[in-house]
Amino acid sequence: MSENLPRGVELRPEGARIGFLLIHGFCGNPQDMVSLAEMLRNHDIASFSVTLAGHSTTPEDLALNDEEAWYNSASEALDYVKSWGLSHVFVAGLSLGGLITLDLSIRRPDMTGIVLLSPAIKFGGVLGKLVPIVRRAMPYRKVDLSYLTELYDLPRTRYDREPLIAIERLLKYAKRIRKQLRKVTVPTLIIQSGADKTVNPKGAVYAFNRISSDIKELHMIAGAEHVITCHPARSQAYPLILDFVKRLTGSSE
Repeated sequence: MSENLPRGVELRPEGARIGFLLIHGFCGNPQDMVSLAEMLRNHDIASFSVTLAGHSTTPEDLALNDEEAWYNSASEALDYVKSWGLSHVFVAGLSLGGLITLDLSIRRPDMTGIVLLSPAIKFGGVLGKLVPIVRRAMPYRKVDLSYLTELYDLPRTRYDREPLIAIERLLKYAKRIRKQLRKVTVPTLIIQSGADKTVNPKGAVYAFNRISSDIKELHMIAGAEHVITCHPARSQAYPLILDFVKRLTGSSE
């Protein structure tokens, strides 16, 4: 781990023996993971919500950081969580964070389990074919942020412009992780938003069918939007996470 502490939000109840690294999604930030972190804290589970490289700064900064920089942010944060001397460490990732979670479990499988929330495994349409062409003439795309208050009951902030080169990197990263899913052996819980319009919900099924974990679960939550941690449907998702943790750790909490 570097001398400087990773950027992010730490919630560590005194005496916690179980901890989570929480990883937000593309163009998001740790605020998207606050409700999950607070739920975990209420059950005496520690967490660190990492800020990925290029996030919580500017779209221009995001354009300068690639998928390896995103991974390195999370890997350093995982080192930090492990330095707490916990008995059990989990990693949970939303969307892009789900890809990074899978990547961590492949490269660094010494963890109790992983949780994938609407993982960015597959996307719809011809996005992958168009982005490399369009970005030459239009390096950024505008994002209408009005949907944030229309779809979600918790506050969200994100960039109002997305660098297309970063989207291209996200798509390439997803393709690379899809090819490596057989290497995933740690216990895995997948929770997919049924009304997801950002990623293809079938990607969750694809991942579930290909990972090699002996312990794996897939739950589809009907009506849930992509960032389930900020959507009312989190009330259905969080008990699933707690049950997963209890079964793997033998915790009575």
